[in-house]
Parts: sequence; C-alpha cells; structure tokens
Amino acid sequence: MSNRHKPVSRQVRDTQQALVALARHADRRKWSAGQQIEFLFSCATSKELYAQVEADSPLALRYRHWVKGRTVLEQRRTRQVLLTLADKRIALLNRPEVVPALGLIGKYYWSRQRELADWQPRTRNAYGQLESLVRHLFDGYGDVPGWVLEAWATGEMNCAGVNLAELTIHLGAGRSLRSFAGLPRTLTKKQEHEMRQAPAGCTFIEALRYGQLASRGALDWLGPVLQTEWSRTVGSDDDFWLGVVDFFAAASMVDPQHFGPVCDWIQQKRTVGIGDGPPQPGFSLKGRSMASVLLHTEQWHRLLARGPRHGGELLSTTWSPLLVSDFSSGEDQRVRITQLRTYEELVEEGRALHHCVASYLYSCQKGRCGIFSLKMDGARSITLEVLRNRTVVQARGRYNRSMLANERHWVTRWAAENQLSLSKHI
Repeated sequence: MSNRHKPVSRQVRDTQQALVALARHADRRKWSAGQQIEFLFSCATSKELYAQVEADSPLALRYRHWVKGRTVLEQRRTRQVLLTLADKRIALLNRPEVVPALGLIGKYYWSRQRELADWQPRTRNAYGQLESLVRHLFDGYGDVPGWVLEAWATGEMNCAGVNLAELTIHLGAGRSLRSFAGLPRTLTKKQEHEMRQAPAGCTFIEALRYGQLASRGALDWLGPVLQTEWSRTVGSDDDFWLGVVDFFAAASMVDPQHFGPVCDWIQQKRTVGIGDGPPQPGFSLKGRSMASVLLHTEQWHRLLARGPRHGGELLSTTWSPLLVSDFSSGEDQRVRITQLRTYEELVEEGRALHHCVASYLYSCQKGRCGIFSLKMDGARSITLEVLRNRTVVQARGRYNRSMLANERHWVTRWAAENQLSLSKHI
C-alpha cells in the first residue's frame, strides 16, 4: 500500500507549513523594490497582508504608511510614485526611516510643481535624496526654508498643530508663510522674514521662536529660551513670555543662565502659587527690577530646598516614571544616571545642586516629563529633564551651570542606549 494516502500527523503538518512560510519569507526578501511594491498594493486588507508577513516586518511598516486607509485614487498615485522611484534604483526605498515621508509624497503628489520622471538624484545619501526629491516636486521657486524640508526626514510632520507637508506645498506654490491657514498664531511681515531665516534642523516651534526673537533684536536669548517649558508649546501666553525676554534683554550684565530659573519661578507663581500663596495668573513684571526678580527667585529656591513644613505626606508623593532605563558605567558603577521617583528625591536634588528642580513635581505627576540625576563617584553632578516624547531637553548642574565635556559623554551614552534624542540646545 502506498504511503501517499497515509494521514499526516499534526506535528508534521505544522512543520511543513512553517517550512513553506519560511520559504515564502526568504523569497520575499530577495524581491526587487518593484516586486515588493506590487505585492503591497495587491493586498486588499491588513488581514490579508498579515497572513503572509509578520506585523512588525519592514513590509508591514510600508503597508501601513503607503496603502492602509488610503482611497483608491490615493493608492493608485502612491503606487505609481513608488514604482517610478524603484526604476531609478535609489537608496531611498531601502531606508525604513523615510517610509512615512514617501507615503506623504504619494498622498500629496497631485500638488506637485514638477514631474517625478524629471528628477535625478545627485547624491547617494538617502536623506539628501529625500530633500532633493521634495524640493523638486513641491518647491516651485526654490525658497522653501531648509527647516521645513528637513521635517520630512525627521518625521516631525506635525508640530504645534501645523501640518508641515501642507506648509511645504503652500510655500512651494509661492504663497507667504503668514497666509498659511494652519498657523497657531498670526505673524507680522518681519517675523515671517526672520522665521524663514531659521537654521535647518529647527522644529516649527523653534523656527517660530527664532523669528519672534530676531524680529525684536533678541536673538542672543534663543538658547536660554529654547531650554524653557514655554519653548515647547505655542499659545496665548506667547506675548507674556516675549515680554519676559524683553525684560532680560533690557537689563545690563545679567547672566543668561538666570533666564530658565526665573521662568520657572514665574510659571510657579502664575499657575500654582509660591509657598502658601494662591496662584497669580495675572502676574506681571511691570515695575519690577531685575535685582528684585533674581532675589525672589533665589528665595523660592531656598524654600524648595527646605521642603514643606509639614512635608511627611507630600515628600512621599510619587508618580508613574517614564519607561527609560537607568544607567551605570560597567562594573565600577562610577557613573550612574537614575530616574527620580518621589518629591523627596526632587527636593534633595535641588538642595544639592542649588536649582529649582523640585518645582517639576506637577509636571512629573501629569506625565509630561521625567527627571534624572547623573552622579559621578557618588556626587550629584547633572539634573536631566526628559520629555515623554523621549527627548532630553534640559541638563543643569550646580547653580544651573551647563554640562561639562565628560558629563556630556556619559549622557550621550545613556541616551543612545535608551533611544533618546538630545536637544541641540542643551
């Protein structure tokens, strides 16, 4: 009797199916870019795709950004764009970091100023190719700011509610920045001019702050401004904080390192209150001298360092930490970076380094940020603020000094291990 009619055991059947799946997977990895694109657009649903590839595979990532949720017309446009790029045999299609940007190019291709077929890459660098491609397609006059184009590579295509893809198309058609309907606040002609000069690498908010400060002759204060909480949002308080910048810019011989602590004191006074005093949302610097402001800020620091008078319950206050691992420098553990998890730890950190990190209690409780302490040979050295978007935005040492070279080395290592980004302004 032939063995071909014998029933196959479940174990053998599972093994055969696994081998078939493995063979398919191996073959698919050898496909050309064009074959992969055709396969993705042949899958009508995510379920159909995931029956053939893993949900965390490179193909699944491309499907989510190129196919899923698109109309039939958008899919057709995107497919044609990608196939045209595949014919050019460029590095761009092999980089997972630019997959979202390629999806947006397909989505907005109808707004192009030039034809894709006429574009020729002049560099092998994928990011250089992407910037060149976006400028070719959407920048009709060659004057879209570099910081707008760079957003395509970083993936930060929505900042402060501004759609950077639509802003690219708007500016590329020769229209003014001030006339873009999606701006969070109105701009003067001078602010627009200066904002266009902001360096490449700026986010939309950073470019906005650049334009605001440059238009009032206060560009020297850009660094201190970009280290404050105000620099991360755009709202109705902008005019107030610009007034604070004017207050500092008008003072003679004031150390820029005081700007951040003073802003912390003002924010605390306006939103929470100092000591037993109530919040003062209408607080103003009008009629105040720089000396008195610095004195009040220093007194507040001392109050924070002493901790609450009846602080047993408050000192034990805790919160959910950020999902960022602590760090130690090998077996010797000479260098350690640890997340602070209680109000008492914030108070001790501020007391040791003479700054106002204890004022970050409410931000930590609300999950806006996490506070970390860098210790070298057991001594507190640097306090670090990490936003929930995994960006290190502040690094302050004793009396708010900046990081030293050896401290930056360890912070950079810790950030790399945790896939954190370091703000270029710290």
